[in-house]
Amino acid sequence: MILLGLDASTPKGSVALLDGERIIAESVSSSAFSDQLLVMVDEVLGKLEGGLDKVDGFCVTTGPGSFTGLRVGVSLIKGLVLATEKPFWGINTLEAYANLVKPISQPICPILDARKKEVYTAKFKYTGEQLVRETPDQAVSPQELCDLTHEPTVFLGSGLEPYGETLSSQLGDRFIDQAPIKNQTVAASAAQLAFNQFGANPCFDLDALTIHYVRKSEAELNRKIFNQEVVKHGH
Repeated sequence: MILLGLDASTPKGSVALLDGERIIAESVSSSAFSDQLLVMVDEVLGKLEGGLDKVDGFCVTTGPGSFTGLRVGVSLIKGLVLATEKPFWGINTLEAYANLVKPISQPICPILDARKKEVYTAKFKYTGEQLVRETPDQAVSPQELCDLTHEPTVFLGSGLEPYGETLSSQLGDRFIDQAPIKNQTVAASAAQLAFNQFGANPCFDLDALTIHYVRKSEAELNRKIFNQEVVKHGH
């Protein structure tokens, strides 16, 4: 089964083309905007004889992550699904990040910068070769994350750039940022998860492809505050 995977939820968007678990081609961008993503999709499809016609399905990360990037990525995949009538899989971004770590005994904690001095995070652990989720996705402060970390844990993800030093100094030997990492993109990791865990259950209903924001957007928060003020003052 040949899958086209796409991740636009993280600072470095990526596109990957896989045949089963084997990576045919990958492309990484410094930002996850639509014009670059389309170029990247064309780039990886150029490595496949027959191009888009030979793709059996699509995979996209559904968050948490960049609100704009997620909307762009999901819209692009919806367009490809509509054009080809091929199935798709939506994969949690944090799970795709955790799957970048090779099987180890320690818990794995991917972190993404959620702005507002918070990170998106969840905890995973391998049971044999199987990656198992231990906690739901959440948006927490780095201090809260430290309070929730009670044993040596592997940390990875874009949230390490702003908060890695804070976590390292507070957690000491509970902070591990050197772990065996698969040499592949988040998009490829998501496609592998789709193939391994969900390959037998493809989805064709685009209404089921929803974005997992975890936290409300700025616009939604402002609208809520505005509505509360309207009710409060009786206007």
